[in-house]
Amino acid sequence: MKTIWLSALHKDEAGVQKLIAQMKRYGLEVKGHFWPNDNKKLAWAEALDEVLAHDCAMWAIAGNQEDFKNRDFRYGLSMLALCIQAKKGAGFPIVVLQNGGSLPDSDHLTTPFAHSDIFDTANSGVFAKLVAKVHAPTSQLPSDYYINMTGNSQLGQWFEIRPAGEAWPGIIFGIDQGDILFQAVGPAGGLPDKSTLKYAMQGLRIELDSQTYNAWGVRNTISKEQAYYVKIDGTPASLLFGPFSEEAKTEMYTFSVI
Repeated sequence: MKTIWLSALHKDEAGVQKLIAQMKRYGLEVKGHFWPNDNKKLAWAEALDEVLAHDCAMWAIAGNQEDFKNRDFRYGLSMLALCIQAKKGAGFPIVVLQNGGSLPDSDHLTTPFAHSDIFDTANSGVFAKLVAKVHAPTSQLPSDYYINMTGNSQLGQWFEIRPAGEAWPGIIFGIDQGDILFQAVGPAGGLPDKSTLKYAMQGLRIELDSQTYNAWGVRNTISKEQAYYVKIDGTPASLLFGPFSEEAKTEMYTFSVI
């Protein structure tokens, strides 16, 4: 039976039980938890296996207007979302269930939530829409790149990045806040035991759209089989990455997470 994993941002047991009861009246099977807000320990990852389970057809996030503005919540939710999408695809249903207040528009969503639906739980019609989404085929949304978080509370935050198509002749990666600590190149799918870097770069400063990024890079070939891994500390609001180029201008991707 298909299930929904529910993350409740606001610890309101009575309110969450009411929401679950409403969902179950429409035949929806719901499992869930209260959101563990501890990004330093990567507590957001606690729910990853639950959402990646074969029977999980949707991740729903419940909270109020202020919850969805909270910087720590937004970062942790973005990390979990990008991990889910790395395994289940960008079209996997992620739904925001907001209780009260004006609903945010797409410009205020982070990159992993760009295709998410936002519903007001005060509207009774939302539950029929959830039923339809749970039973609908998952959309296949193409992307130019693959990004995943492969770290854990012991290893720290490690991003895995690689192109979805043609290989890149190197890579540049930057963050607007926090520190880059280490970089490596190795087989896709997991941190390498050892890595040889070609023309490693550190301390680059990149200006884009009035934003300043601290960036590192390498000139190893990055492909679908050979990935770039980078360890960071902190909670940046935006990531910047793309293929290395000796030209003054090159295509770069911005990826908002707060």
